[in-house]
Amino acid sequence: MSSFLMSESIALVRTIQAVVAFILFSLFAPLALRGGQAKPEPRIVSLKGFEAAEVRQQGFTLPRAMKVHVYARGGGLRRVLHAQGDSPLFAYGWILNAATREVVWQMDGANTRRDWDYRVADQYLDLPAGSYEAYFANHGFGQSLLFAQWARNIDRRSLQAEQTERPRGFLAAFGADRASLLRHWREQVGNYGLEIYLPGGDPAEVATFEAPLRWRNIAVSLAATTDNGHWVQAFHVRKPVALHIYAEGEGSGRRMHDYGWITDARTRTRVWEMTMDKARFAGGAQKNRRQVETIQLPAGDYEAVFVTDDSHDPADWNAAPPCDPGLYGLTLAVPSDADLAAVSLTKPLAWSVLAELVRVGNDQDRSAPFTLAAAHAVRVYAIAEGSGEGMADEAWIEDAAGKRVWTMEHGRTQPAGGAAKNRLADEVVSLPKGAYTLRFRTDDSHAYGHWNSDAPWDPEHYGVTVYRLN
Repeated sequence: MSSFLMSESIALVRTIQAVVAFILFSLFAPLALRGGQAKPEPRIVSLKGFEAAEVRQQGFTLPRAMKVHVYARGGGLRRVLHAQGDSPLFAYGWILNAATREVVWQMDGANTRRDWDYRVADQYLDLPAGSYEAYFANHGFGQSLLFAQWARNIDRRSLQAEQTERPRGFLAAFGADRASLLRHWREQVGNYGLEIYLPGGDPAEVATFEAPLRWRNIAVSLAATTDNGHWVQAFHVRKPVALHIYAEGEGSGRRMHDYGWITDARTRTRVWEMTMDKARFAGGAQKNRRQVETIQLPAGDYEAVFVTDDSHDPADWNAAPPCDPGLYGLTLAVPSDADLAAVSLTKPLAWSVLAELVRVGNDQDRSAPFTLAAAHAVRVYAIAEGSGEGMADEAWIEDAAGKRVWTMEHGRTQPAGGAAKNRLADEVVSLPKGAYTLRFRTDDSHAYGHWNSDAPWDPEHYGVTVYRLN
């Protein structure tokens, strides 16, 4: 009996050896066949080092139609039911056409293969002559176990502080708590990246450049780079011009969170604004939005503005970034060379303060008098709390008889950044000669120094101010 078992064991071992030998031959035979005759493909792009950077990019220009070899290693969550489908990737690469800003190739769950914990893209692409930008991004990390998935954002700004975290809690038993996910990410991030090779042709022919490629005749560029940001650039238009607008931001539902607008500096009316109705999907996470259009501007003075909320921007993408992350913000260009000289950057118009009530806290009722020696148009700038039901904090102007000649109404306000209830009024009002009183009244919550939700992006002006154009 024992000899029978021994013979069976020997047969099993030989079978396993044969299978292993066949697998090794299948893997390495092609290499042995090519031997030293295979020429290495010269590399023209290399994007690595994502321990410290969330996004890396490199531009390159092909002098003629050429074949390129793209090899990238990223990561994505496993899907049991749709393993071959478009599964979400948290580390991946893509290529943009630098002229059109459109994606010509991108890693996804369908064009990559699973290699243990990684997703690998290994493709040859035929690209026409032109300039391109290669990108690779790693915004987070995730793991899967059967039908469960865990993911977390990787914020490079706080990695040093998180190094002391230790696995804890129920999820630690599965390696799915925050500390364990961070440790697993550190083990893999050094292998993320993208490289592009040139199978044929001379690599010296391929020029490289720093992405994103700046196009011609840019008049205003507001690069949104931080959380809770507020960027303003005034400009003067000497004659009517066409203005090309390229804006990238964040929005969801019916509300934009990171967005821009253009204001007529004298009338304070918005002549253009980035909205959820007009903005389109910008790639990456669904909340990434892009609005591209050309408008006509008459001669006058204007202000371009862009604001960001407390998350998801180039400082830290908490979800997949847009496909054109280097141009997040607002860019204004003049399509016609002949009109470029008609647009010039200026300083904001000078407005002198007639009366102001700012940095107003909870439960306050404040007033300030002012007088107009002649009929005059004044600018009213107010930030207060309000909702669809009306204003919780009130701002208004009374004449000498106590009659309200201007009131901050919710329907005429704009978002003031931060919480949705922060509202902004920026209007020009014509007032006759006379004495007036500026008023501001707050309720028992959410005012300067006592925010119960996110503060507005201009908290120092919480209240109301009346200006006169100098």
